[in-house]
Amino acid sequence: MLDEENINDLGMEDPDNEVIDSEPESEGDEDVKLAEPSKTAVNNRDGLLDKLGDISWPENVGWIHKLSVDIDREQEVDVNDDLTRELAFYTQALEGTRQAFLEFQSMGIPFLRPSDYYAEMVKSDAHMEKVKGRLLAEKRKIEESEERRKARENKKIAKEVQAQKLKERAKQKKEEIESVKKWRKNRQHSGFAGGDKDGDLDFAFEDGKAFERSNKKQPGVAPGDRSGGKAGKGGGRRGMKGPDKNRKNREFRNSKFGYGGRKGLNKQNTSETTSDVRGFNGNFSGRKRKR
Repeated sequence: MLDEENINDLGMEDPDNEVIDSEPESEGDEDVKLAEPSKTAVNNRDGLLDKLGDISWPENVGWIHKLSVDIDREQEVDVNDDLTRELAFYTQALEGTRQAFLEFQSMGIPFLRPSDYYAEMVKSDAHMEKVKGRLLAEKRKIEESEERRKARENKKIAKEVQAQKLKERAKQKKEEIESVKKWRKNRQHSGFAGGDKDGDLDFAFEDGKAFERSNKKQPGVAPGDRSGGKAGKGGGRRGMKGPDKNRKNREFRNSKFGYGGRKGLNKQNTSETTSDVRGFNGNFSGRKRKR
């Protein structure tokens, strides 16, 4: 609250005293010119005090109407030290809040927001829906950009792997060609310069041994038989070819089904068999008539 001493501190003096204007020293290069007071201004000290009394709180007013808390600082704070100054502000505000809570509790006045209290939002639901849609759109753009970046990286890695495989294949092909050329040179030095069909390959395989063609002939194996004589050892119809196979098939079918033709008249009498009485000569030796 402003009182008479505060008014004197603000620079308002009695009308009898002369007002001495002093310009403060400026730290800058240019001097700051203060506005000169109007010549028609009147320093009505009594009127100012009367107005201050009208707008000030009465002495017997309750604390609930002012809601002001005064905190006394025990030690001075260096205003140039930012950390200490901010810590002093925080400590002062926290202590004032605690005192205000105690005042409210002692007066029995609720001061905390109830659990079922819903305040009206400053912005409408439509506006918040637009804000939400914009945030989701930005998030979607970021995800799509990340996916495109990963796709580019994967494509780059795939190209590198493919190029590496092509290099390996080209290297392997070159080595095989060099091996063939080396084999041809060795073959020519050995005296087989007439052609490549009669020479023996001496390529080194995985086990380190060269390929060798065997000149031994197996008994009972045809020169063109690549099965090593196993094709003719299957037995039955499987190991035969050509006429032998057809003959065996024919014999098997004849033994099972006969020779074909009509079989119902094999034992029927004819005129010749009826007239032939050579079997009735009294000799019943049991021999059958030959046909």
